[in-house]
Amino acid sequence: MYSVDDAKRDPILAAVGQLQFEVVQFRLQNEYGVETLTELLPYTVARWATGGWEAMEKVGRLFNTVTVKDSWGRPVLLFKNEWNCRQVEGEHPDLKLKTTAPVVSGQEPESL
Repeated sequence: MYSVDDAKRDPILAAVGQLQFEVVQFRLQNEYGVETLTELLPYTVARWATGGWEAMEKVGRLFNTVTVKDSWGRPVLLFKNEWNCRQVEGEHPDLKLKTTAPVVSGQEPESL
């Protein structure tokens, strides 16, 4: 994922657990000789916004949430925890969130 601010170029690596971050760092070092530095972000929940950027514009600014884009340019909301996610869903019932990116193997990703 990437920041929606194009001036910020550092990629955001999302993983299910700490071990996955360690595996990525190990492989980058041992297979490619690349030193990496990771900075943990305070987010534990990611959701894709159904309806894409148009849906995000309708909702406006969301509190306790950071919006980033995935590698296909689709909006992804990052929450510190499940409680924050449920709070946004409750405050914005028209905003539909998905737990996984809608990607079909061997094809272009589905638009949200």
